[in-house]
Amino acid sequence: MIRSIQLANWRAYRSLDLHLTRPVTFFVAPNGVGKTSLVEAVRWGLLGTPAQDRRRAVRSGSESATVQLGLNLPGYPDLQVTRTLKRTGSATFAATAGGAEITELQYEAILREAWSARPGLLDALIFGTKATGKETGFPIRDHLADVFGIQPLLDAASQLKDRRGVLAAKIKSIRDDLVATDEALAEADREIADLEHEVEAATAERSIAEARIGDLEVTAARADAWERYRHTAKDYDDRVRNLVVRMTDVLDVGARDPASALADEEREADAALQDSLAARAAAEVASATAANAADLLSAATTECPTCLRPLSAAERDAALSSHGDLDVHARTEVERRDLETASVRRRLAVIAEFGRTLSGLPAPVEPENEDPGPAAAIELANARRLVSELAEKHGALGARLSEARRKAASLRQAGREHNDLLTAAREDAVAEVTQNSLNRVADHYLNERIQPLTQEISRRWKLVFGSDGLRFGPDGHLGVQHGDVELGLGDLSGGERATALLVTRLLLIKTLARASTIWFDEPLEHLDPRRRATIARTLLLAADAGAVDQIVVTTYEEGLARRLAAIAPNTVELTYARANKELQDFPEEGGVEPTRPTTSW
Repeated sequence: MIRSIQLANWRAYRSLDLHLTRPVTFFVAPNGVGKTSLVEAVRWGLLGTPAQDRRRAVRSGSESATVQLGLNLPGYPDLQVTRTLKRTGSATFAATAGGAEITELQYEAILREAWSARPGLLDALIFGTKATGKETGFPIRDHLADVFGIQPLLDAASQLKDRRGVLAAKIKSIRDDLVATDEALAEADREIADLEHEVEAATAERSIAEARIGDLEVTAARADAWERYRHTAKDYDDRVRNLVVRMTDVLDVGARDPASALADEEREADAALQDSLAARAAAEVASATAANAADLLSAATTECPTCLRPLSAAERDAALSSHGDLDVHARTEVERRDLETASVRRRLAVIAEFGRTLSGLPAPVEPENEDPGPAAAIELANARRLVSELAEKHGALGARLSEARRKAASLRQAGREHNDLLTAAREDAVAEVTQNSLNRVADHYLNERIQPLTQEISRRWKLVFGSDGLRFGPDGHLGVQHGDVELGLGDLSGGERATALLVTRLLLIKTLARASTIWFDEPLEHLDPRRRATIARTLLLAADAGAVDQIVVTTYEEGLARRLAAIAPNTVELTYARANKELQDFPEEGGVEPTRPTTSW
């Protein structure tokens, strides 16, 4: 049983230290104060069963919540269990048995050994299943199979069920393939023949188009060569024209070819240079002769230095004057010819520069073949587009042909698989019969073993509602028989559902397991006053009869709880929870501060 409960920062509880000392404890509080929060905390701490959104269990403003339980189990009178929950959702576990630390697996083994049930069944028995909808059963089938030694039957039935699943998939696959008939197969063969003819024609058409591409590429290459030639020729002409414009400032090209004009001008300038050089040399000789004669005349006294005839002073002066004039004239001619020679040489330099520039312009060479014209490139592009379209068509036809062949092969295989279908169907039928037989045997055996239990559940139902009808099956589900109709528990009223689950749990907690504690969260709220009192007394009688060592009930029925405490003060203990103004900012639970008439916690 549970001896103590300590909570820290769990929902509305800042802290809680509760000790359970009586067989029956009524936890009394108004709605929304924290009754269900307490049950969820104990459920998580005892079994590790999470709430729907466990992270919301951490009190606002705190980073973690802690649940600590003190247990008294057979062989383990001092068992302490602590679970801590982080706001992130992660959780930790710690436990001690007799002061020694144990792992969570060891703790679960102790619970199972002490209470003789699996955790799922313990959860359903101690804290209950959902009271609405279809989830109203107790997971007892595997438990009973373990207890009564028929688990091998259930395992065999489960293996047959798995095998039937495999067979069902195989049968469906074979049946899907067997929709074919001879006519369908013939149609498939005709489709293959037609597609083969289309593929052959498409292959030939594609080959012709691809061969034509080669010829068109040659023609297009020629057209491209002519286009490049025209572009190069235009560029050459533009550059020559610019050069001629520059030459016009120096040379008179006229309508002549620039290269011929440069050659002519070069010959003329070279001849002019030679003439100028010769004239300059002659002027140099004349100047030297005149200067020499003047020197001789200047040195002579009475005779001519050339003819040696006597000269008068007047004749000598006249001769000196004449030779001086000749010398001046000759030197003037030399200077003129120097200027002329320099000019001609500059002209020759310009002509040479133009010649080098013209020689550096490579003249384009006209292609040998005729120009096909710009239509060749357009025709090649159209041909390539056609080849691409034909390739796509050819690929699509090939894919259709492959699919048609696969379909025909599948149709032929389907015919061969007919025997496989018959074999699989026979095996499935045998497996179904065997599976049903094993389940019927197991159900019959379980029904026999739990017959006294189902009768007692029905009897207790009748005590409350005054009529028969509640049935409890070996699968753990409850139902109610109304005439010829069997209703599910979810079809009943809230009070009927709560009562059925309560009396069933009270019986199962000791008959199927040896759990020493059971918790009921507001089991009286859907009942009328008479049935509410009947159920409350049933809980008290169950504790007095030793059906379970510890019963904890949350309720807002304070008056009823007080009456039971007055009737059985040594059995019943009341614990109160009241709203705390300081905690009113936790609307999901309302904030609680628990109190007792005799104990503060």
